[in-house]
Amino acid sequence: MLQPITVRFEPDGIDVSAEAPALVSVLAHDAGLPLHLPCAGKGTCGKCSVTVLSGSVADPTEAELEALSAEDLARGVRLACQTHVTGDAVIEVPPETRVIGTKSLNGDLVRSVALEPNVQQIPVTLEKPKLEDQRSDFDRLAEALEPVVPKIYACPPALQRLPASLREGDFDVVAGVVGKRLVDIHSGTRQPPTLGIAVDIGTTTIVCYVVDLLTGKQLGTVAAYNEQGRHGADVISRIEYCNNNDGGLEELRGLVLDTINGAIGGALKQCDARPQDVYEVTVVGNTVMNHLFMGLDPRYVALAPYVPVSSRAQELRPVDAGIEMHPRGNVYCLPIMAGFVGADTVGVILATDMLRRDHPVLAVDIGTNGELALWTGEKLMVTSCAAGPAFEGAQIEHGMRAAPGAIERIAAVNGGIEIKTIDDVDAIGICGSGLFDAMAVVLDLGVVDASGRFVNGDLPEEMPEDVRERIVGEGNDRRFIFSDLNGDRPVCLCQRDVRELQLAKGAVRAAIELLLKYSDLEPDDLGEVLLAGAFGNYIDPRSALRMGMLPDVPLERIKGVGNAAGAGALLALSSMQERATAEKLAAEAEHIELSRRPDFQTAFMETMMFP
Repeated sequence: MLQPITVRFEPDGIDVSAEAPALVSVLAHDAGLPLHLPCAGKGTCGKCSVTVLSGSVADPTEAELEALSAEDLARGVRLACQTHVTGDAVIEVPPETRVIGTKSLNGDLVRSVALEPNVQQIPVTLEKPKLEDQRSDFDRLAEALEPVVPKIYACPPALQRLPASLREGDFDVVAGVVGKRLVDIHSGTRQPPTLGIAVDIGTTTIVCYVVDLLTGKQLGTVAAYNEQGRHGADVISRIEYCNNNDGGLEELRGLVLDTINGAIGGALKQCDARPQDVYEVTVVGNTVMNHLFMGLDPRYVALAPYVPVSSRAQELRPVDAGIEMHPRGNVYCLPIMAGFVGADTVGVILATDMLRRDHPVLAVDIGTNGELALWTGEKLMVTSCAAGPAFEGAQIEHGMRAAPGAIERIAAVNGGIEIKTIDDVDAIGICGSGLFDAMAVVLDLGVVDASGRFVNGDLPEEMPEDVRERIVGEGNDRRFIFSDLNGDRPVCLCQRDVRELQLAKGAVRAAIELLLKYSDLEPDDLGEVLLAGAFGNYIDPRSALRMGMLPDVPLERIKGVGNAAGAGALLALSSMQERATAEKLAAEAEHIELSRRPDFQTAFMETMMFP
């Protein structure tokens, strides 16, 4: 028999009522505290640790016994994805377990373009009907709009409002038009609020930008955690969830729509606007996010030959898309390029305007799935590689999202180690930018060699004392301590972490090397290397070069371009010409599938070595 229980989450002081037994990760989500679950709740990553301060919980699972030490279990530490609460309880959720960080996606690259949106509000004065001019109300309006919107047609609700609006305004009206559809009619000459929203659906983070389509001005921005993350940190985990659970696709679609609509609501509050003021939404995302957003079966994207349901741009009615906006507006999804090269890459190419360069340009969007685009000066080549979630902190012992307490910068200075954490609070883990710096530092100090092995045995005499005392453990348990050297919560980089980072950077670098090889280019031919996404904002290019993820190009050629995918969605929202350009480049790009190429495996083995 199910038993009513109350679980309090600290330090937030939030109570959740449920029926026992109840899974902690589900209860935390219900409390508005989404947790980091990169392994999709299998209990293998150990990233969702919480502390049971009091109350009744089930015995540890095998996964918990494997992931947690006896000391941790004795202190009440458990995995939220494995632990069932059987009675009233108080549970503490530490910062490193939460998914929402404080890093913003500032510095987005949005080019200036002529404002040419798909939405128009057109003031028009009509001749009044008379016995010798008995044209219908709509014909009268359509003829007046013909020079601006040829062959316009009307939505039934707009037709229903037309007679009264014309006469209330004494035949002075504003016609709301989306594409060639009359969607609204307003009496008088004042143009109503006319907003558009660009949405970047990331695997981890969803960003919404609000734009005034009459002026082109950005009015608000909100970033939100993609609620699908409870079913895995990567797209393959989410495809597996769809395949293995009845209603899995519908659930994942519902989660992403909840996130998007919540973010849109938050962004609209920033500019004191309403959902019905939003006439168009443009959407980018990787191929799997594209499919899950539209409710398309993604299973064949993950199976050779990796075929998407559709690669074309799609236009949806708001009711079909599930977006809370003007009910007669439009939702435009940018085209995708291949199974693992999505509309987000199209957005990056569009935003950076890289095809207009007179020199070769490489764009790299670093994430769980690395997506790359190379403009040779004559043709566009795109590819992808499975980098894995290591750069985002998953599968790294002290890896975490960008949140307060995450080490984001590390440097070796005057024989010692200097770190900087987000919000300048005590270190509790390392986020992606910190991991790049950490690898560069241990390589520069000689703590890790070119093969990725920690130094063992006697340490070099010339190694500074502060560095020597940070190297602890033996063999595969060797590690380097970056913070809290003599405390009870040291933050380290261990041998297994180095291997995970090697695999990730090796995959990205191998993909780059093969794109260059297939285009007969050398690294020095690259005029620019563009780093997109959150990593593009935050990683130190010097660290990326030192660990060998990028080819050896002059530092000044490496540029972070921020959330260029979202910037591409903004451009497609603001300009029909940019939208046409996106569709053209997506259709004409040459996609290189690397997964089955023998030379990729060879290049991968070679690029795993550190310079």
